[in-house]
Amino acid sequence: MDPNRNLNVPHCSLLLLSFFEQKGCQNSELKSELDDLDEQLKLPTNHTYIESDGDLQTDGHSFSVTYRDLLHELQNQVQPQLPVNAVEAQAAREMAAELIRIADLLEQRVLLQAAETLTKKLGTCPTQFWSTHLSDGVQGLLHQVSGAKEFKKEFVEMAFTFVLMKTVCEHAPRFLFNLYGTVVQYFGSR
Repeated sequence: MDPNRNLNVPHCSLLLLSFFEQKGCQNSELKSELDDLDEQLKLPTNHTYIESDGDLQTDGHSFSVTYRDLLHELQNQVQPQLPVNAVEAQAAREMAAELIRIADLLEQRVLLQAAETLTKKLGTCPTQFWSTHLSDGVQGLLHQVSGAKEFKKEFVEMAFTFVLMKTVCEHAPRFLFNLYGTVVQYFGSR
């Protein structure tokens, strides 16, 4: 896979989960959190409806809503609808493998130091500031790795973001859900 060619980037949720899956988890608590996140992101596809007790809406229709509608309404931070398209899933796996290759350019010492600093910041501030702290951590890593210049900046930034998030979550699994939302929002808004 040529990291410099113009790619159609798969859905960030799928890409991030594929990255975590391929990179593996050393922490059993993180693995459990990741399984929970993965399960929460799988929506029913049979369009099962929840119906009320027969009350009519003001427009004359009975009240009914899909699980997908309910989850969308309840989910305020991320868009959990993962694609089920096999081609897109394969593209995400391939891209995640390339991002892992890029992330491996980081020296372990540098990554661990950045993760420790970020973990401390995340533990002491509200979640609305997490994206700023995460971005600062990634920018610090970008300045320390010269070998990443051969790749597109967006891929290097994504790879470093994913590996920094994973390293933080290995030490503090409780941050997974909020960091996941922060990362998906950040890359989804680009």
